[in-house]
Amino acid sequence: MLSVGQASLRLDLEVRIEADFDFLSAEYRDLYRPDRATAFQAPLWMDMVHRRLAPGLNARQHTLTVRNRPDGALVALAPFVLQRSKGVRMLSPADFGVCDYNSIVGDRNALAVISGDAGLVGRINAELKGCDILMFRKVRADGFDVSRLFAGSQGSPADNAAYHSDTGDDFEEWQRRTIRRKFSKELGRLQRQTDREFGGYEHRPAATEAEVRQAFDLLRAWRVGRFEDDLLQNPLYFDFYRDYAIAGCESGEAVTYVSYAGGQPAAVLFGPAGDGVFHAVLIGADTERLGKQSPGIQLIYQVIKRRFAEGHRSFDMGLGNTGYKTHFRVEETQLSNYTKTFSVAGYVMAQVYHRAKPVKNFLRNYVPNVR
Repeated sequence: MLSVGQASLRLDLEVRIEADFDFLSAEYRDLYRPDRATAFQAPLWMDMVHRRLAPGLNARQHTLTVRNRPDGALVALAPFVLQRSKGVRMLSPADFGVCDYNSIVGDRNALAVISGDAGLVGRINAELKGCDILMFRKVRADGFDVSRLFAGSQGSPADNAAYHSDTGDDFEEWQRRTIRRKFSKELGRLQRQTDREFGGYEHRPAATEAEVRQAFDLLRAWRVGRFEDDLLQNPLYFDFYRDYAIAGCESGEAVTYVSYAGGQPAAVLFGPAGDGVFHAVLIGADTERLGKQSPGIQLIYQVIKRRFAEGHRSFDMGLGNTGYKTHFRVEETQLSNYTKTFSVAGYVMAQVYHRAKPVKNFLRNYVPNVR
């Protein structure tokens, strides 16, 4: 592994595209750490995005790696895929609308050293020239600034920010500070009422493949007609999420939490947790049976409480400040989108993407899963 920290470090690195890079390999598991990327670049997630989504979405793997030349050790990686739509060749992180955040994977100091070497940056950019446009979306403000690696790139704020809640080391103090007293009392009342009326109300992770399958079948059914462009209603995406949840249940990289009322599922909350933080990605609830009990909100609260007891201090609620998040007075992290163009077609697309929101919405139909 590259030793970093000194700006005078002499680099002997090579940059190349590896179209068959193995995200389950030991070298990627060694490179990936929570402080080097997000849960959406974790090994199992990346492996399944490439194997299960890319082929069905007319995309091919185009992983960019930076390696130490003497021993071949992996220093940094960009998990790119290449898509062609309407004749435009678009390079982007392996996302397809399922990742809340995208990033370069690597030690922050190593990335700073690489970005400060004009020769290396030039070689990185030379490897990108097989496309019309690079679109690097949803980059966290508290992460590495990817534009430092892509000379001449253009940036703009993302449509949605990210939201999370940090509990600190005192859960009761966090609850007093974060949740309005009236709402906190209501949560307690609803828990007791549901437990009494339905004969038992519990919240726990799905522990077996059968439980995960049941949870996802119900999750899809409960969400019908509730969310615009709900990816879970697409068979390709449904199979991806469900099968990842099954595999993640075994490895610990993902968790599917389920509320049971009277022994029957009442709500489901799923998300990856490969970086040690649970990321709430999919939620659904049996509002027909338990609508008055607010089962979705109750499950979120119970999961935050459970994870605190397990030693976790942060809960990620994902993109967009939707209504339920206001109950938890979430903290905001800004996201940015970046583009770098290599042709006239790419330049036109970039101008539309950054400057013309109504046309940008149309562009989402033009280039699938531009979010």
